[in-house]
Amino acid sequence: MRKFIFIILLITSINIVSAQDTRIEQPVNNFEKLWNEFNARYASFKIKNINWSEIYKKYRPLINENTTNDSLFKVCNKMLLELKDGHVNLIHYGKKGKVINKASDGSSSKFLKKFPLSKEEKPNIYQLLKTTDKTLKDKGFSIVGVSKKGSMEYAISKDYGYLRILSMGNLSISDYRKHVDKAVNAFENLKGVIIDIRFNGGGDDKTSFEIASRFTDKKRIVLYKRERKKGTSEFKKLETKHLKPSGKKQFTKPIIILTSDLTASAAEVFTMIMKELPYVTIVGDHTNGIFSDMYDFKLPNGWLATLSHQQYFSSEMKNFESIGIEPDIKLLNEPQNIIDKIDPLIGKGIEELKKTTANN
Repeated sequence: MRKFIFIILLITSINIVSAQDTRIEQPVNNFEKLWNEFNARYASFKIKNINWSEIYKKYRPLINENTTNDSLFKVCNKMLLELKDGHVNLIHYGKKGKVINKASDGSSSKFLKKFPLSKEEKPNIYQLLKTTDKTLKDKGFSIVGVSKKGSMEYAISKDYGYLRILSMGNLSISDYRKHVDKAVNAFENLKGVIIDIRFNGGGDDKTSFEIASRFTDKKRIVLYKRERKKGTSEFKKLETKHLKPSGKKQFTKPIIILTSDLTASAAEVFTMIMKELPYVTIVGDHTNGIFSDMYDFKLPNGWLATLSHQQYFSSEMKNFESIGIEPDIKLLNEPQNIIDKIDPLIGKGIEELKKTTANN
């Protein structure tokens, strides 16, 4: 399979990128706005066992009317890190929209620690992708389709299909629709399919539903969601989300979903949706645990902040926020896989498909 470029939308454990900003711009007012907006809208204090009032007592004394932008940013960043939420961000823009400071989002991915995004580090995520490609080739797979920007790639062997989705937001809905329809058409006469979202940091829930609609056999409830009412501990009415077949063809034979703790946001929504299908098995690691859409707002000094203001539930009303969705079969990639030039999750996926399709 060919070499391609991909974008991971989940940014994890970023170091603060800093340029000196010693200006003083109403630091107390900005801190109060940030804390109050989270206090009024953030949806997961209880789930995370966070007392936001105690957090205020911890960090508010560190700010006074003479606090510089640099110092304010560092304090605010530390405060937000308490939430350990990949959808929580604080961004300080400079001239011409250039980012001066970007706070760490507080989420952590063991997968990215093992396989960093930097090509300078060894091993890295690109080497793992090459290992995956080699394993597929060794197992008799050949590439048959690639989307624009490499966001979606699919391959087939004699009996099985493989679909890699690297982002839920890098293409238009119409492009995703076009490419998943091509993939499903290529898979039509195969016995089973592996869908690989280990490298997928999210995007748009609409994409998740659009892709999943090509793999469902009937209309069913797949999740519920609700939004916190601003300034109260109550939530708005629970929304019921259905998945129903869409497109000319659907693939409803055995499916293996490959996940990692880098699988996040809209990719987790996809996992939650697909988990409802009786012919789906999840192999890999638990997902990242950030489901909510991001609510964004600006501070008086122009900084941009984002927070999680929703809660997502499975059809059984289980909330996976901050814990992620556990796989049916736990199996992790390790740096040794690159040395051995074998991706064990591909092997396990094929093994499980053989078990479920033995009589077909």
